[in-house]
Amino acid sequence: MSDKASGDVKCGACGSQFSAQFARQAQQPYDTYQQQPYGTYQQPNQRGIFDNGPSGKSRGLAGLFAILLGTLGIHYFYVGKTTAGIICLVLGICSCGLINILTLIQGILMLTMTEEEFERRYVYSTSTIPF
Repeated sequence: MSDKASGDVKCGACGSQFSAQFARQAQQPYDTYQQQPYGTYQQPNQRGIFDNGPSGKSRGLAGLFAILLGTLGIHYFYVGKTTAGIICLVLGICSCGLINILTLIQGILMLTMTEEEFERRYVYSTSTIPF
């Protein structure tokens, strides 16, 4: 049913009124909508590993810093944990680089974790040394 004066359409089952434009869209058959080819759908919040997250920090870059320059604690300085960076730097100098094995593992973990987990663990964490 339609109301000629306002251009609204009334539902026959429940009596609710809809605009005429909404009623025309609802009557279109489903096959008129364009579908994307197989394999081209991308989730809206999916980011690349080197894209900046909500905090402006890239987990890919932090992971590479941990793998390549882990003994110097650059990855901690990058995410804003200066105390952890200084501790990592001192331990790297005192242990002749043996801490590099731990930072290598940490870098691999950074590259494989989700963006939300990286942000929670390394950027927004209140702990001095995030692990």
